[in-house]
Amino acid sequence: MVEFLGDFVFQIVFIGIFYWPGWVVLRTLTAGRYPPSKGTKHNKEFVAVCGLVTLIATIAFIYS
Repeated sequence: MVEFLGDFVFQIVFIGIFYWPGWVVLRTLTAGRYPPSKGTKHNKEFVAVCGLVTLIATIAFIYS
Protein backbone atom coordinates (compact mmCIF):
# COMPACT_ATOMS: atom_id res chain seq x y z
CA MET A 1 0.00 0.00 0.00
CA VAL A 2 2.82 2.42 0.87
CA GLU A 3 4.59 1.65 -2.41
CA PHE A 4 1.39 2.34 -4.33
CA LEU A 5 0.94 5.68 -2.57
CA GLY A 6 4.58 6.59 -3.22
CA ASP A 7 4.23 5.82 -6.92
CA PHE A 8 0.97 7.72 -7.08
CA VAL A 9 2.45 10.80 -5.42
CA PHE A 10 5.53 10.60 -7.64
CA GLN A 11 3.52 10.33 -10.84
CA ILE A 12 0.93 12.96 -10.01
CA VAL A 13 2.91 15.52 -8.06
CA PHE A 14 6.47 15.27 -9.31
CA ILE A 15 5.83 14.60 -12.98
CA GLY A 16 2.62 16.65 -13.03
CA ILE A 17 4.33 19.77 -11.73
CA PHE A 18 7.86 19.60 -13.12
CA TYR A 19 7.28 17.94 -16.51
CA TRP A 20 6.21 21.08 -18.38
CA PRO A 21 9.02 23.38 -17.22
CA GLY A 22 11.45 20.58 -18.07
CA TRP A 23 9.80 20.14 -21.45
CA VAL A 24 10.29 23.82 -22.28
CA VAL A 25 13.92 23.83 -21.15
CA LEU A 26 14.83 20.64 -23.01
CA ARG A 27 13.03 21.71 -26.19
CA THR A 28 14.99 24.97 -26.08
CA LEU A 29 18.36 23.38 -25.34
CA THR A 30 17.99 20.60 -27.93
CA ALA A 31 16.46 22.82 -30.62
CA GLY A 32 13.18 20.89 -30.56
CA ARG A 33 14.59 17.37 -30.77
CA TYR A 34 13.87 16.16 -27.23
CA PRO A 35 11.38 15.33 -25.83
CA PRO A 36 9.86 13.93 -29.00
CA SER A 37 6.41 14.76 -30.26
CA LYS A 38 3.28 13.26 -28.72
CA GLY A 39 2.88 9.52 -28.83
CA THR A 40 6.60 8.75 -28.92
CA LYS A 41 7.99 7.08 -25.82
CA HIS A 42 10.51 9.04 -23.80
CA ASN A 43 11.73 9.28 -20.22
CA LYS A 44 9.19 11.49 -18.44
CA GLU A 45 11.13 11.30 -15.18
CA PHE A 46 14.23 12.75 -16.86
CA VAL A 47 12.19 15.64 -18.26
CA ALA A 48 10.66 16.29 -14.83
CA VAL A 49 14.09 16.23 -13.16
CA CYS A 50 15.32 18.81 -15.67
CA GLY A 51 12.36 20.98 -14.74
CA LEU A 52 13.13 20.60 -11.02
CA VAL A 53 16.83 21.39 -11.54
CA THR A 54 15.92 24.45 -13.60
CA LEU A 55 13.56 25.67 -10.89
CA ILE A 56 16.17 25.18 -8.16
CA ALA A 57 18.84 26.92 -10.24
CA THR A 58 16.52 29.84 -10.96
CA ILE A 59 15.65 30.27 -7.28
CA ALA A 60 19.33 30.07 -6.32
CA PHE A 61 20.22 32.67 -8.96
CA ILE A 62 17.48 35.04 -7.82
CA TYR A 63 18.44 34.85 -4.15
CA SER A 64 22.21 34.96 -4.58
